[in-house]
Amino acid sequence: MLTSSYPKNEDDNSSIFLKYLAESIADKDIDVTILAPDHADIANRDSDFINHSIKIHHFHYLPKKLQLLAYGSGILPNIKKHPLLIFQIPFFFFSMLFSLINICIKSKPDIIHAHWIIPQGLIAVIVGSILRIPVITTAHGADAYALNNRLLSSIKKYVISKSQIWTSNTASTANVIQMEKSKLVIIPMGVDIQQFSSGDATVLRRNIEEENIILFVGRLVEKKGVRYLIEAFNNLTNSVKSQSKLWIVGSGNELSLLQKIIEDYKLSDYIKFFGDISNKDLPSYYAAADIFVAPSIIDSSGDTEGQGVVLIEALASRTPVISTNTGGIHEVISNNKTGLLVEPAQPEQLAKAIEQLLNNSFLKNKMIKNGFDHVTKTYGWSNIADKFISTYYSVVNK
Repeated sequence: MLTSSYPKNEDDNSSIFLKYLAESIADKDIDVTILAPDHADIANRDSDFINHSIKIHHFHYLPKKLQLLAYGSGILPNIKKHPLLIFQIPFFFFSMLFSLINICIKSKPDIIHAHWIIPQGLIAVIVGSILRIPVITTAHGADAYALNNRLLSSIKKYVISKSQIWTSNTASTANVIQMEKSKLVIIPMGVDIQQFSSGDATVLRRNIEEENIILFVGRLVEKKGVRYLIEAFNNLTNSVKSQSKLWIVGSGNELSLLQKIIEDYKLSDYIKFFGDISNKDLPSYYAAADIFVAPSIIDSSGDTEGQGVVLIEALASRTPVISTNTGGIHEVISNNKTGLLVEPAQPEQLAKAIEQLLNNSFLKNKMIKNGFDHVTKTYGWSNIADKFISTYYSVVNK
């Protein structure tokens, strides 16, 4: 598996869904190797090591402290904030390319599975063509909604044409790409239902039993729309606002902007930033929340949510969800059934939806039940792993 990010340690959430996917596939007697970029926060070790029966290889593309292209807010937001990082792309690309060639010559894999079309998909099909190894490419969202100039669109078309099969996390992501539908398989990312349904709110809710907790979890980048959630909180009626708190979990390049917005609205007493929280601790934050909100938008590059893994985490935690009708979110959340959907970048609608759920316990309980039933039927990792393994075998057998 090729990826531009993977958890750097046990507490890191970078593309955590790929870790769960890899582990779920490995649990079914498939040998899995991960190829991911190195980073300054990754402890010095031999390049290859074993973790949860998975072999992990981190490729170095620059001196360790200068490797800043991947991780954090993500490659595109990182470049947007620090444009000079664009000059790291050739080093990143060719280091991953030669690392993959080396791994494939040594281990002779049956399948190369690339996550994201660019750059991993391009690297995979080049190596696959050279070494005659079949390639599966998975689109997750940013590679579909962004990266749409003429050159990059041509690269995406080439990658998918050279992949034996390509998968997408939602039909919406696939429809944006609109290529090679005969090779397409829709397979979403999943959630550890047992982990997220067993959160303990006791410590986090201590001394705040009477307050409403509104929760956001995710990267603090433009497409997540957190600024609109802050505006929506400011738009709540005084009676609701005085009894509510907004918890923001995550980090990213919009942190200082969001802090300024909070200061301008004089909301510092109502809103708390928690930074990055270990994945093993996240279920307790979902359990402590009265409502989970994912206010995603279409950002200035055209990027938006392909699926929204945090939404299924919230559903598995039995926390009612509000999100926006953008990208593939409507395939995860059914409006008025498993959650509430509003239009993106509309804080007034978002505020009304928050108050609607806080004031309507019947609706809230209905959505909790429907949402949990939906996620257990659709997004368990064992079922997701079976779908990918079936896809692997279909390619190998050909």
